[in-house]
Amino acid sequence: MALLEGLAAVAAKIAGASTVAQVATGLGIAAAGVTGAGAAGALPDPVQDAVAGAVETVTPFDMPHSDDDAATDEAVETDDSTTDEDSAVDEATEDEATDDDGTADDGTDDDGTADDGTEDGEHHGLDNAIEHADEHAQGVLQANQTRHAERDAARAAADAAKAQEKAAADAAKAQAKASADAEKAAREAAEKAAEQARKAAEDARKAAEDAAERAQKAAEDAAEEAQKAAEDAAKRSGSN
Repeated sequence: MALLEGLAAVAAKIAGASTVAQVATGLGIAAAGVTGAGAAGALPDPVQDAVAGAVETVTPFDMPHSDDDAATDEAVETDDSTTDEDSAVDEATEDEATDDDGTADDGTDDDGTADDGTEDGEHHGLDNAIEHADEHAQGVLQANQTRHAERDAARAAADAAKAQEKAAADAAKAQAKASADAEKAAREAAEKAAEQARKAAEDARKAAEDAAERAQKAAEDAAEEAQKAAEDAAKRSGSN
């Protein structure tokens, strides 16, 4: 009965602990239940059912109950040295559990009530386990946060370097485009000036030709007028 009450207290303490402590403690209980006393057939039926219920209350694992099939012959056998050591430990434990008069110590007081010292010790040990699990989980969480922060900083630095490189490439491209535009503008201006010069030269040539033609015609007209005047003068002198 004391064991069942202890298990209930264990479940209550784990349920009241922080989330990281519940995870760490739950995994520890699950591992102990699967590999040790929690295996089906290793504990008396009422105790087996209580252990399975407590583990399933605080963890996502399914534990074997007393009505489940017993473990098959596929379990790994331990070597002789381990068996001898376990036997020695069991004998020492049994010796310590007996009184001076050879009777077993059932952990009760003179009035037949359960020994509260054992329960307090179990609770204290559970408190320490939860505290250590919480500290370990907090340390792991802090390390993960630090690693993520460093990774984010490295990623930010890489993004900044990439942005700077892109800005430099864009600036170089803009410079090249500006140079090309300036060169094109200069070439177009030179071509326009050359065209204007050719047009002016053509206009001057045409003007010179027109002037020469007009001068030639004027000279011809003057020569005809002079010839006609000379003929008229000759006629007048012959009539006299």
